[in-house]
Amino acid sequence: MFSFIGRLESLLRGVAACSLVAMALLTGADVFMRGVFNSPLIGVEEVVALLAVLTTGLALAYTHSQRSNIGVEFLVSRLSRKTRARLHCLTDLASAVLFAVVTWRMVLYGNSMAKVGHVSMTLELPTHMIIYTLAIGFACLALVQLKDVMAFFAGGR
Repeated sequence: MFSFIGRLESLLRGVAACSLVAMALLTGADVFMRGVFNSPLIGVEEVVALLAVLTTGLALAYTHSQRSNIGVEFLVSRLSRKTRARLHCLTDLASAVLFAVVTWRMVLYGNSMAKVGHVSMTLELPTHMIIYTLAIGFACLALVQLKDVMAFFAGGR
């Protein structure tokens, strides 16, 4: 199970990295086209905004596993090592439950967007696909947090 979560996290990290590179390339191409040919690329702002959403949402699990997120370490650092570990476990468990609920609600929201055929403004891209992709990112985050909780109880952290 842990290897599946690790592979999923790696896959989402790769997609997020590709999205970030695509954002930079599209923005650069748009600036070049606008400056040299006085003709901007149509819909670049919309695509870059969608890629930014994907970059952020899909990188959450990796960010958590690397402990790169922002914490209130000023107060927590004053606690004993054992208390800090228990507190991290408790916050991971609460966060996993929260993001499991967020995942569920995003799937329901994506279903409602698909049902009415909601699309983006300029390029008319189906928005439910972005919502489902974000739901996968949040689900992976919840799984990584549950993995950390299980590791705590197994004595691994």
